[in-house]
Amino acid sequence: MPRKKINIITPHFAPENTAASHRMESVARTLSASFEVNVFTLTEKGKKPRANVEQWNDDLKVHYLYLPNYPKNIFLIRAFFEWWYSKKLVRFSNSVNSDLVMFTSPFMFLLNSVANLSNCKNKVADIRDLVWHYLPAKNFVQRKLKSVVTRHVHSSFEKFIAITVTNHSEKDWLIKNANVNPEKIEVIPNGLSEDKFRFLQTIRYSKPQKDFVISYIGNIGSAQVFIPLIEAIRNKEGVKLNLIGDGNERENIQRYLLEEDVRNVFVPGKLRWARIIPYYQSSSILYSGLKEEFNTAVPSKIYEYLSTGLPILFLGQGATKSLLENFDNIYAIDDYSEEALKKAIAKIRYEKPANSLPNTLAIGENFIREKISLNFVELLAGILNEKVPGEIFVEDLLKQ
Repeated sequence: MPRKKINIITPHFAPENTAASHRMESVARTLSASFEVNVFTLTEKGKKPRANVEQWNDDLKVHYLYLPNYPKNIFLIRAFFEWWYSKKLVRFSNSVNSDLVMFTSPFMFLLNSVANLSNCKNKVADIRDLVWHYLPAKNFVQRKLKSVVTRHVHSSFEKFIAITVTNHSEKDWLIKNANVNPEKIEVIPNGLSEDKFRFLQTIRYSKPQKDFVISYIGNIGSAQVFIPLIEAIRNKEGVKLNLIGDGNERENIQRYLLEEDVRNVFVPGKLRWARIIPYYQSSSILYSGLKEEFNTAVPSKIYEYLSTGLPILFLGQGATKSLLENFDNIYAIDDYSEEALKKAIAKIRYEKPANSLPNTLAIGENFIREKISLNFVELLAGILNEKVPGEIFVEDLLKQ
């Protein structure tokens, strides 16, 4: 009996080294155990693919569309490229017939493009971020663009047979603000890959004896909060802050540190995962902070943080704070002032919390990406009226 065919449309996939890419690779591999899967994706900006089509296993092919280089920090140029290549990517996917199409964000125009241009009847939207909701609205052009994009996105939801989100805050937001039918929405959380989780359990964590080291690891972008933390520990003896990663705010942060003569904050840029490990090993606490307007988001790096068992200082509200309330060693504040951060850091230094084994065990039990991806198998099998491997009995095999 031939397998049902699924096309996955995603702007991010291997060999790109991002959380979105790693997550979609896990989803695609898991789905290919039950379906015939074709992934349609973009290359990294300005990088030619090794091959236009790669056969990853008997039931998984990856098709690459070249994405030229462009200045991502210029909003209108970025918006144009995302709009244009969202359309091209969907048309590219139409070259292979399928029984179901699933797309994943975060390109803000991709949802509307799939809704209107895909020739497949069964469409599933995998919403990893409410990207259209987070668009800037600082001037007339930005406000107008945000209004147009939001209107088109919300009108597109009715064309999808199912919608997945990462947390209940996103689900509630879609129900309230986009009038999405609650029965269409499935919550499938982010997580951590099994190989990374296992590796983080094999290394030794040695908290520094002399200095108190705060580390942030992840995207340095417009959603994150850094300046109040920098001011709270500015040139404070015995305290160091590492900001590891890249993003559209990294250069601004580095310029601020130089202009303000801040000497105890280090920004090494984006590092390969193997080079991040020593920072985990030598950190006193890990930090994450989100602006108020991003309160529906849960950064995927949080699951990696939790798996280390290290104490976490979180600044913000909403979905991330709700998630962290289920774990130990969490110091969460929603006061964005420098003084509030000083008090929180002083409290952590005084209490000297040990690493949390329950946190590590909880991540291993509930948030391993390969296990989570099985939820997609069940969802898509239900839509296509297919049996998942656990539902196949001997008599089914004999009929084939």
